[in-house]
Amino acid sequence: MGGYQAYTGSGFWPDFTALYDNTWGSGMAGGSGWNGFGLSTNFVFGLNPPYYLDNFLAFSPKFFGPPTQLANCSTTLGSQTVTVPSTNGLAAGQFMQCAGLPPGSVITALTGATTITVALAATSTVINAPATFYTQPVVPLAVLQAYLSLAVASLVQARWFDQWAIAVAWFIAHYATLWAETDATALATAWQTVVHGETPVGVAGQAVYTLSGQPPGGVLQSLSNNGLFLTPGADADYTLSGVTITLTAPAPSDALYATWPVQSQTQVPVAANAAQIAAQGVAVGILTSKSVGDVSASYQALASIEEWGQWNLTKYGQQLATAARVIGAGPAVFG
Repeated sequence: MGGYQAYTGSGFWPDFTALYDNTWGSGMAGGSGWNGFGLSTNFVFGLNPPYYLDNFLAFSPKFFGPPTQLANCSTTLGSQTVTVPSTNGLAAGQFMQCAGLPPGSVITALTGATTITVALAATSTVINAPATFYTQPVVPLAVLQAYLSLAVASLVQARWFDQWAIAVAWFIAHYATLWAETDATALATAWQTVVHGETPVGVAGQAVYTLSGQPPGGVLQSLSNNGLFLTPGADADYTLSGVTITLTAPAPSDALYATWPVQSQTQVPVAANAAQIAAQGVAVGILTSKSVGDVSASYQALASIEEWGQWNLTKYGQQLATAARVIGAGPAVFG
């Protein structure tokens, strides 16, 4: 062993710790100890830096769906309450980004018409800042967060070094893609009719009042005066021209109430039939060849990473497996 000897009290024996340190590098300021043994057996230990939904969003925004921008949002240092122009379209569980909020901010509750509560307290006070909300993620936020936690628990930064962040992103994207293939629900666009109601704007005691918008077809569903329904028509109680109501007899403005139907588009989940559910769950390999005549196709895992099983099912998994083969090999010693 040459210089790799140590006195143990009963004689000189090979100093394996020194040998490990020389071959693999100690990685510890005060000597190798357990770390040297860990590296020599290709086991790597260490803590991971924080990784947030914001990091994955920067890598693959398509999983989060189209963003919704709101201006004039305000945060207060140490508070979990955020002021927004309106909570319309917002809901608990949605991911958001806003100056003054820490990474990974998620709405936990709508507390008013213009206030929301987020999971983490603001790190600074910001007045009238723009905010981005992800109200329609392609993959549910809870699913992305679960895969994010699994990735951070599975990949050790001490092994991946500078490739750790992209490896985590590949990991999440791989499982998110598999989720989309197996559990995504189709959406259909449907029309729904709601009744809009308002008090027309006018001067009390006058006969002319104005609506906020023109009713479809130029017809009101109803117009009431202090609870009594009025009849439309030139020889009746009122006429409607565009957004202008003209009464036969003047009435107090706060006693009028107009309603009309409004149609809006909404997306609703479409229930999958048994065949569709089965098709989503069928596993396939990688297309390696196909022919047009008497249509045929061959599927096979990439030969170099065929032992990586389900990681071959997505391009993200193939990239992760390919990088892992190189990184997991560890240092090589040539004698």
